[in-house]
Amino acid sequence: KAKPLFDSALDAWNTTLGEQHPRTLKALNNSARVLHLLGEHPEAHKRFTRALELRKKGLGERHPDVIRSMIDLARLLLDMGRAKEAEELARQARALAEHSLGPLHPYVFETIETLARILEKGKHPDAFKLRKELFTRRSDFLDRMLWATSDNAREGYIRLYAPELNTHLALLAGMDPAIAGREALEVGLRRKGQLLKTTSEIRQIVRLGNNPKLKAVSDRLTETRKQLASLTLSGPTPETANTHLKVIHGLETEVERLQLELGQASKRFQKGVVPVTIDDLIKHLPEKSALAEFFFYKDEERSGLLAAILRKEQGRPLFDLVVYPDPEAIQKLIIDYRAAIQDEDGDEESVRKVGRQAHDRIWAPIRQRIGKRELVHVVPDGLLNILPFPAMVDAEGDYLARGTDLHLLSSSRDLVPVNLPEAKGNYLILAGPDYDANTLAPRAQAALEEGSGKRASDMKQNLRALASGMRGLHFDNLPGAEKEGRLIATLATDKKKSHTFLVKRDAQEATLLSMQNSPEILHIATHGFFLKPDENLRKRLLKLVRGGEQHLPPPGDNPLLRAGLAFAGINANAKFLGEMDTDNDGVLTALEVLNLDLSGTRLAVLSACETGLGELHEGEGVYGLRRAFQEAGVKSVISSLWEVNDAGTQALMTSLYARLGEGMNAHRALRESQLDLLESNEWRHPYIWAAFMMIGE
Repeated sequence: KAKPLFDSALDAWNTTLGEQHPRTLKALNNSARVLHLLGEHPEAHKRFTRALELRKKGLGERHPDVIRSMIDLARLLLDMGRAKEAEELARQARALAEHSLGPLHPYVFETIETLARILEKGKHPDAFKLRKELFTRRSDFLDRMLWATSDNAREGYIRLYAPELNTHLALLAGMDPAIAGREALEVGLRRKGQLLKTTSEIRQIVRLGNNPKLKAVSDRLTETRKQLASLTLSGPTPETANTHLKVIHGLETEVERLQLELGQASKRFQKGVVPVTIDDLIKHLPEKSALAEFFFYKDEERSGLLAAILRKEQGRPLFDLVVYPDPEAIQKLIIDYRAAIQDEDGDEESVRKVGRQAHDRIWAPIRQRIGKRELVHVVPDGLLNILPFPAMVDAEGDYLARGTDLHLLSSSRDLVPVNLPEAKGNYLILAGPDYDANTLAPRAQAALEEGSGKRASDMKQNLRALASGMRGLHFDNLPGAEKEGRLIATLATDKKKSHTFLVKRDAQEATLLSMQNSPEILHIATHGFFLKPDENLRKRLLKLVRGGEQHLPPPGDNPLLRAGLAFAGINANAKFLGEMDTDNDGVLTALEVLNLDLSGTRLAVLSACETGLGELHEGEGVYGLRRAFQEAGVKSVISSLWEVNDAGTQALMTSLYARLGEGMNAHRALRESQLDLLESNEWRHPYIWAAFMMIGE
C-alpha cells in the first residue's frame, strides 16, 4: 500500500521541484526503502545509489540526508549478501555522523547497530564490543532525553528501546559466564529503575528551586538540559552549523557544573546524579557475602532469565552468570507459590512442596555458584519482585529464612551507602483513615459544588486525570488498621519514643505533603492499590512503536499514577479526581511520593495490601510505591506482598517495633521478628511471617 503513494509523491516532486530538490530526493530514498522491505533489491539498490549520488552533489557529503542514504544502502547491501561493501559504507557513515551530528544522534546509533549486525553475521569477535558500545551510548542518550521530557513520555522512551536492550542481554546468555556476569551487573547499574530515578531527580530540582538562593541554579539546570536534549536530537541547526559539537560540549560542561552546585546543597540530589560503578559494588560487598541480580528479557518473542553474581575471595572479585532454561515455568511457579501460601484451606505441607520447587528452580542454581554464604544481597526483576524469597524451602526441608540472611535491593546501587544524615523527627503513624470524610477546605468544596472547579495547569495535577479507573475508587474502612496504629503508638510510648498518631478523619494525605521534618519512622496502615494499565492506550502505543523509526516516542501510561495509598476523604473525593487540588484529595500516588522529603527516614512501613506491587517492568523492577519511598529518601521500606489478617499483622508489628525501639537496625529487626513467628505454633505458616518484605540499604 505504501509503494504507490511514495511513487506518486516522487513523480509529483520531480515534476514540480526538479530531480535534485531535497524533497524529491527524500521521496526517492523512501521509495527505495519500500522496495527493500518488499524484497525488490536490484531496483532498491538503483534508487538508493541515485539518491546518495544526488544528495552528495546538492547537499554536501556531511549533510544528515547523505548519512541517511548511506545507512539505508549499507543495510540493503548486507541483505544482498555483500557484507564487505556494507561494512565499509557503514563505517564511513558512522565516521561522518559522529563528526557532524555528535556521538548520541539517532543516526550514529543506527550505524553502530548496522555494523554490529554485519559482524554478527560473520561471527566476528568484535561484534559484542559494538553491542556494548551501543548499550553504553544508549544509556547516556536516555539519561539525556528522560531529563528533558514529560513524566508520561519517559515510559515511551524506555519501551521504544527495550528490544535493543533485550538483544544485549540475550548475547550475554551465550558468553563466558565470568565476563557476562560483570556485563550484566553493568546493565543493572545503568538501566534498572532508570525511569523512577530520573523522575525523582527532576522533582528534587523543582524542590530545590523553591529555595530563593538555589532557584536561579535549578532553573538554569533545567533549561540547559532541555537545550542539550534538543540539540542532540536535531543535529546542527542554522545557529550551530559550524560549531555543533563545540556547543554540545559546552552544554554538557555546564550541566555538570550546575549539578555539582546543587549537589553541594543537597546530599540526596548528589546521591542520585553521582554514578555507581562496578568497582563501587566490589568495594562495598562484604567479604563473606554475595550479590545476585536477576534480569528478565525477551528475544524474538522468547523469554529469557539471567542472574548475574558477584562474590569475593580474599578480596578478589569473582563474577558469574546463571542462565535459566525455562523462564515461563519460573513465572508460573511464582504465581502458584503465592496462591498456595494464601490458600486458606491449604496446609503447611502443601505450601512446603511448592516452596521446594521454587527453591530448586530459582535458588539452587545460585547456591551452586556462591556456596554456603549466609549473607546474600538479591536484586529481583519482573515477577520475582513479588516472590517471598525467605519462604522458599531448601533441600533439607527448611525455609530459606533460617539459614540465609537475604537483603533484598531494588537496585544494586543500594549496596553503596548513601550516608544521609539520620532524620531527627519522631514516629509518624497514620492508620485507619475515614475514607468517607469530607477533607476538602470549604472554598474548594464550594467551587466543586458550583461546577467551577477547573483542571489545574500544573503537570502534576493534569496527570492525575490520566490514571485509568481512578475515579471509580471506593474503599471500606479498616478497623484493624486503626487498632494496628494504636498498638504501634503504645509501643512507641513504652520505648519512650515521641510520636504523632493520626487516625480516622485526621489520617490525611496533606499531613505527609506538609511535613517540616522527616520522621524517624513512618508507619501507614491503610488500603493500597495498583490499577491496571489502560490497554487501549497500550495497544495504540505499540502500533506507533512498530510504525518505524520515530525518534520521539509517544506518551506512555504512567504506572506511577496507578499505584497509591488511600487516605481520609478518598470515597467522597473520587468523582472529582483530576478536577481538584491533589494535595489532599485522599490519594497519594507513587508519583506524589517523589514530592515528599523523607531524607534520612530510617524506615517506612506500608502496612497495606498490595503496597509491594507495582508495574512489573522487566529491567525496571517494581515501578511503584516501595521504590518511590526510597527515592524520596527513606533508607528501608517494608511493604506487603498480600493481605494478612489483623491478628497476624499485629503479632509481627509488635515484635518488630519492640526491636526497633531498642535501636536494632530495620533489616535485622524484621528478620528476627519473622524468625520468632516461624518458631511459634500460632504464626509459623508463611502466610503470616513472609507477607512483609523489606528493601533498602
